Amino acid sequence: MSLPRIVAIVFFVCVIRLVSKGKLSLRYSFFWLSLSVVILIAAISSGFIGAIGDLFGSVLTTNFVFFLGLFLLLAFLPMLSVIATKQAANIKNLTQRLAIIEKEIVRDC
Repeated sequence: MSLPRIVAIVFFVCVIRLVSKGKLSLRYSFFWLSLSVVILIAAISSGFIGAIGDLFGSVLTTNFVFFLGLFLLLAFLPMLSVIATKQAANIKNLTQRLAIIEKEIVRDC
């Protein structure tokens, strides 16, 4: 078995373990599981990435792989930013609610 296949399988198993331990949410794991399947498909069919790179006009396969990785990261980062923004707003809201409750408790005592 070649190294890319082993890496894809190990990556897939790691994501599954993170989900099962509750360290990674199931809705975020879909992206990583999909990515590991794509890596496995690319590892199994050696000319797959080169053929897709040729369709996009890439001369070297390595350039296309780096471009694809950069594109995936740029597509994934806005989603993480939206999630972080929502969580920050929720934390602020919960902190304000807690402060109001604590003030009411102190006032009632």
